[in-house]
Amino acid sequence: MTDVDPDLRRLAHTVLMPGFGGTGRSGPPAWLLAAIGEGLGSVCWFGHNVTDRAETAALAARLHAAGDVLVALDEEGGTVTRLHVADGSPHAGAATLGRADDPALTAAVARSVAQEVRAHGADLVLGPVADVNADPANPVIGVRSYGADPHLVGRHVAAFVAAAQAEGVAACAKHYPGHGDTRTDTHAGLAVVDVSPETLRTRELVPFAAAVAAGARAIMTAHIVFPALDDAPATLSPAVLRLLREDLGFTGVVVSDAIDMRAISRTVGFAEGVVRTLAAGVDLVCLGNPGMPLRGEDGGSDDGERDFRTALDAITAAVTEGRLPRARLAQAAARVRDLAAWSARHRTAPVDEAVLAAGHEASEAAARLALTVRGDVAGTLAGSVHLVDVRRRRNIASGKLSDHVADALLARAPGARLTRVFARGEATEGRVTEESAAGPVLPEAADVILVGTPHADPEQAKALDALIDAHPDALVVCLGWPAGPDDLPRARRLVCAYGDARPNAKALAELLTGA
Repeated sequence: MTDVDPDLRRLAHTVLMPGFGGTGRSGPPAWLLAAIGEGLGSVCWFGHNVTDRAETAALAARLHAAGDVLVALDEEGGTVTRLHVADGSPHAGAATLGRADDPALTAAVARSVAQEVRAHGADLVLGPVADVNADPANPVIGVRSYGADPHLVGRHVAAFVAAAQAEGVAACAKHYPGHGDTRTDTHAGLAVVDVSPETLRTRELVPFAAAVAAGARAIMTAHIVFPALDDAPATLSPAVLRLLREDLGFTGVVVSDAIDMRAISRTVGFAEGVVRTLAAGVDLVCLGNPGMPLRGEDGGSDDGERDFRTALDAITAAVTEGRLPRARLAQAAARVRDLAAWSARHRTAPVDEAVLAAGHEASEAAARLALTVRGDVAGTLAGSVHLVDVRRRRNIASGKLSDHVADALLARAPGARLTRVFARGEATEGRVTEESAAGPVLPEAADVILVGTPHADPEQAKALDALIDAHPDALVVCLGWPAGPDDLPRARRLVCAYGDARPNAKALAELLTGA
């Protein structure tokens, strides 16, 4: 639509956040630089955009030089990282910090994350996760949540928001009004949380109210239906977003979760989803990861231009046809521009390496505090040890399974060996392929068994039960969320780490070797 009113076209650019192909080494694509020149509001980095700090900062500088654009990325710490896809995050994840339950540690980690994000040239961190982990078998949140207590989650969310923004990086609490009580990953399908308004008020909304009170500059929506509020997913629901504005008093930028996620793209459709998202009250529409498409319409991928053009044309057509009020579009664009102006004022502050290091130390301290132990685990890594990894899969947001814990334990135990019960399919940040059809291969020996969230995957649970039956004295190391202190009752010896990031790996290795 090249004959669209230029002012309308600019407004439509401002409310979009596409992903793209390109790095500091290869440079951004020409279409993206042109879009930024026409007023594009934001871009979202994924792991494939990030190389080293200097190159990635150079990429950000080129984007910022082209216009007033916000550079956003998921950098939660723990399992979800874009800056450390190759080597794993040095920062503790939310579950680890929640178990330690020291908001000062969370604030130190948040400051360090923000410093690192800013050092790479980005402006907006898509975090913290404000979801209450009400269902320990949740397939997508899990250890990304601070915990199951709404008020605990709220105080850590507030600590993260305040600390990150004090370092000049805008925080985006997610996934409003709450993704913690689901058995469906919205990357893969539409989820429903069928609870009463009272439960929503006293559980799901508590951490988001804390984020608002802490001054969060942005809040991200969830593609989840809350029948107590509306029949439409929260991202598409005026009623749910009015609650955020009117009851919680939020005045910042509402960001959508990615529209290419199947909860939207395979229900209302990608283009219609963009339009309805804006009409509902979202200000900045995240389109998704073009390198790993979730829609599945043609199985292909590009550098982001196709989805961007589709979204842009859908918005301008909807305004022209009267389905999307121009005033709503102007309101959204104004909020995005205000956030961009705030970010620009903080972008040139020097990076403080001491703050970065303090966050790494806080992460290691939290990982040690988070450990819970059942039985005698001292000396477990003495002698020839057989490690068995019974984990089968990780959710799409996190990407491939981490081997940090196994690597750390093997490094501390010369002569130890590792067996993986399930063959791993191809996986990468932002997307996991279908699981292997091969069944489990159970080893004859098992001294240490690594498991994720015990009840999130029935196949993993069956294999774990079989291993415990065969090796009742084996130490079970839970890297996910146990259902409670009495979970896995058949495990005589158990350590729960609440994460599998680098700080968790170091803490476990120290515990099991006494070093």
